[in-house]
Amino acid sequence: MEKTLTTKDIVLTGLGIAVVFVATMFIKIPNALDGYFNLGDGFVLIFASILNPFLAFLVGGLGSALADVAGGYAYYFIPTLLIKGLEAIVVSVLMKKYGKKVQIPAYLLGATIIVIGYFLTKWYLKQSMAIALTGIPENIFQSAVGVVIALICYPMISRIYFKNAK
Repeated sequence: MEKTLTTKDIVLTGLGIAVVFVATMFIKIPNALDGYFNLGDGFVLIFASILNPFLAFLVGGLGSALADVAGGYAYYFIPTLLIKGLEAIVVSVLMKKYGKKVQIPAYLLGATIIVIGYFLTKWYLKQSMAIALTGIPENIFQSAVGVVIALICYPMISRIYFKNAK
């Protein structure tokens, strides 16, 4: 069965891309290891929790990847698109199939995708597993902050979204 996109789907997807971009690009804390901490991950998880997997991919992947380009990390565009997009797809599929009861495991699985994905990306880009290993703690911390943001904000967002979904 083919489902058509509603105006609400399109607007939420555009809003999600913009929110993830802004939270990633402008609410960031530089770190000493070739990157920065940001609040975008939390918003990726929130939008992935309410949107279908394809739209969640667009929000997580494009919102984050465009912030990489704008922030001077254009070489991370494709890896970020794929890593954050995959994170969003996995969270969306699990939340759609099982609901809020799998929220924490879904978010933790998404965080694991981030940590492993950026480890492999850094290993490839730097051609050094040792250098790539140094990025694991920062990605764990980054992902943990995102999970906490999503856990705090999701109840409010879902009440508004699902109340108006009818």
